[in-house]
Amino acid sequence: MTDNRVYWIWLQRGLAAGSPRVSKILSRFGSPKEFFEGGREYWLTPGLLSEREYEALDSFTLEDAAAQIEFAERLGQKVIVYDDPAFPPLLREIPAPPCALYVKGELPEPGALCIAMVGTRKATSDGIEAASRLSRSLGERGVVVVSGGALGIDSACHEGAMEGGGETVCVLGCGIGANYLMKNAPLRSRIARNGALVSEYPPNTPASVHTFPVRNRILSGLCAGTVVIECGEKSGALVTVSLALEQGRDVFAVPGSPVNPSARGVNRLISDGAKPVLTADDILEEYPSFSSNRALREAQSLRAAADGGEEAAPIVRIPCGEERSPASLSREARALYDLLTAEQRHVSELAAKAGLSMRETLGALTELELGGWIHSYSGRRYSR
Repeated sequence: MTDNRVYWIWLQRGLAAGSPRVSKILSRFGSPKEFFEGGREYWLTPGLLSEREYEALDSFTLEDAAAQIEFAERLGQKVIVYDDPAFPPLLREIPAPPCALYVKGELPEPGALCIAMVGTRKATSDGIEAASRLSRSLGERGVVVVSGGALGIDSACHEGAMEGGGETVCVLGCGIGANYLMKNAPLRSRIARNGALVSEYPPNTPASVHTFPVRNRILSGLCAGTVVIECGEKSGALVTVSLALEQGRDVFAVPGSPVNPSARGVNRLISDGAKPVLTADDILEEYPSFSSNRALREAQSLRAAADGGEEAAPIVRIPCGEERSPASLSREARALYDLLTAEQRHVSELAAKAGLSMRETLGALTELELGGWIHSYSGRRYSR
């Protein structure tokens, strides 16, 4: 049986990234497979394709598409197409959705709250600090931070999310593996281990002045909202904002100094109606259904996994100090509990000594805190 993905790759290659004709073809013909099998009679439907698009579809074969998929998978990239259950559901809703995504790492789980964070490459120290602080706080809350992998604000947002133990997604304006901004190659490698690199361009496709504006609709389309931190009045970040508004998504802005040229764009957004934000709570209050029970669900999920997939018993908060056996705790939680004393210890020290990832550590600490086994303090410190 022919791999269904080849039809999506064939259509994406023929129409080119960002084509608004994808939705038109899907609404008229149902699927790229049906459109392909209809042959030239379908492809020549008046007003449907340009001459260039017709020639591209006619010259690119399913065998070419299959080879492209095989090449991507040899490089460790997943190819996720529009009708795959793993395809981000919000992305299906945007005008001109991508037919296929190339992914290195793991996409966020369905239902995860994704927030885009964008801004200038030439950020001030205040802008970098604001981006780092806000993304770190979002990461600690379980929010997936999505950005574009550029220097300045983008890099600070990716770094902050990972420091907070959260997932982050980098949407590239080139193919994964392309020789682009090699200064950030180590950052991209870490993102792939703590989230995902995403592109609609085939592996190693070079970046150009045209690919980044096309990319921006995916950056905003993956997310419920977009946060802007430092941008001038003619910034690429404002392109992402325009796309977010077109997609019906929320727009937030971090206020900046009125004498800072790099803050003129964000301050203008606020005067035009964007919600000003100073903390993660300012964002999360717009999504109350996300934050109310997430910590409890995550802790229960970790316990279920530790118990071999069996359904976990509800976690009940018990006052600290009450005598009881830690046998019901997950393996990770028990390891951290054994390390803790009455002395406060930082989360990074605990993770290192327990040999756990930051994500595992935060999940286990949540389990312990909800169960009343430990105390938490400001600065991400914990004690029994």
